[in-house]
Amino acid sequence: MPLPFFAGLAVGVIALRLYQNERLRAEIKDAGAKLRRSGVRAEDKLRQAAVSGLDTLAESSGRLRDRLDATPDPVVETKVTTAKATPKKAAATAPKPAPKTSRAKKTEGGA
Repeated sequence: MPLPFFAGLAVGVIALRLYQNERLRAEIKDAGAKLRRSGVRAEDKLRQAAVSGLDTLAESSGRLRDRLDATPDPVVETKVTTAKATPKKAAATAPKPAPKTSRAKKTEGGA
């Protein structure tokens, strides 16, 4: 089928003509520069967010450490009560029968 070949050829010719256009080439370069700048800005924002999160974590763990060091837990005596043990019925101590094993049946007549 020659249709895909001709479609690709037409797209290639159109792309080549558009690339040869000076104004379009300048717009492509500007778009690339904008993309690089936005990437740098995104990296900076991500770095700032990571630093902020780590600072918050450090402050939180410092407060928790101070709270744990400042107030020792008082020793509380607890009274342990046990419930009366109810006697269980004694299980029968009879031995369990051995499991049966299956054996191959012998055939009579030698066949």
